[in-house]
Amino acid sequence: AIYQHTQLVRSFVAEPCSKEETEKILKLRFPNLVSLDVVLNHQDMQEWIIGHPSITRLTLNGARSFNSKLWNGLLGFRHLKDFSMSCQKVDNKDIDTFWQLCTQLERLEISRLCIRHQGNLLSMTFPSIKKLEMNWAKDDNILEFVQRCPNLTSFKRFHGELPTEFTSSFSELVTARTWPHLHSVSLGWDDIAEDTVLCIIGGMQRINAFEMYHVLDSFGSNAMGLLRPHFSHVSVLRLFITFVSKNRIAQDILSSCPLLEQFMAPPIKASVVAEGKPWVCTRLQKLKLMFVYEELTLPRLQPLVFDQLARLVRLEDWSLANYRSGRSYQSLDLTLVNGLGKLSTLRSLRFIHYSSQVMGQHEIDWIFEHWTNLEDVGGQLNIQDGAINEGLKKQLKERGITFRPSYWWRYRVLWGQC
Repeated sequence: AIYQHTQLVRSFVAEPCSKEETEKILKLRFPNLVSLDVVLNHQDMQEWIIGHPSITRLTLNGARSFNSKLWNGLLGFRHLKDFSMSCQKVDNKDIDTFWQLCTQLERLEISRLCIRHQGNLLSMTFPSIKKLEMNWAKDDNILEFVQRCPNLTSFKRFHGELPTEFTSSFSELVTARTWPHLHSVSLGWDDIAEDTVLCIIGGMQRINAFEMYHVLDSFGSNAMGLLRPHFSHVSVLRLFITFVSKNRIAQDILSSCPLLEQFMAPPIKASVVAEGKPWVCTRLQKLKLMFVYEELTLPRLQPLVFDQLARLVRLEDWSLANYRSGRSYQSLDLTLVNGLGKLSTLRSLRFIHYSSQVMGQHEIDWIFEHWTNLEDVGGQLNIQDGAINEGLKKQLKERGITFRPSYWWRYRVLWGQC
């Protein structure tokens, strides 16, 4: 059908496929295409892309580098505003074409890219770029580029070896109001000093989203004090910090941020939640938070924690597992006898990841009845009885619900993919 109605196609995703299937795609032309996501697994794919100048959003993956013809062709895409690319380098001869392309973009995402040659970078500015995301991008010239985006509103920098000098320089630029409209920042993974964290938070006039992974003890009372004025409007907070279950950061945030939509924090004692103020974050859609307790306190505390969770009527993605290796804590017990029935309000739930459970047929029947939108489950259903565990997994599969082992979900949690 797609061959007969190419003029109707406005969005196209070309996933990795066989040579024969790719050659069929190369024969297609979509005159009204506005969004394209492709893996460059064929030598003619780059030229095929050039034949779709109406594109406004483009995602390119699977190539070590792009040829000069593609770069020059993209420069003619006058409507292109959103560009995501995953490649290892931009050849020196194409670097100025790349910079010129960036002058027309509003959003740029680059992954695994190393930019070693500046070209004309120091004489250019990129006023149209508002959102910039860099995943595993090498540090050469990155900061020079970022500070030439004066209207930046959102900056994400993900790297396994984020150098101290980068975060320090970045915090100084934030303090100097280099980006007066900046409201969303995401940095990780390596340790970030407390003074750096304080400079970044204190230098932002408004915070809509703030994500910092593995900042150890850098996010404490001082950081919370600077963040608190933004509680009324912040929508995303991901704080992958010290594994200290006695802290009250999570409870303070959940009971004070009415517009919060995504939240990730270190484990918290169930007693802190049970005895704390009611949660006000009824817009929350994604939650990664483990509740820990001592075995003897379970019957008293868990129903109170479930009362708080029951307020999250828009929750779609919920992880309550131990996502920090090397630790073993008891988390919530998802059984009816301990209060699971209180969570019937979570009708929007699609993904759930938990520590090992001891569910039975009654629990799985309850889930099928009340969580009708459930798509993915991660974690063992019954660690005490292998036969019951396998039987429950089979029922999930029959219902079209994907069951995934805990290690896969730990990967997703750690790398922020859900």
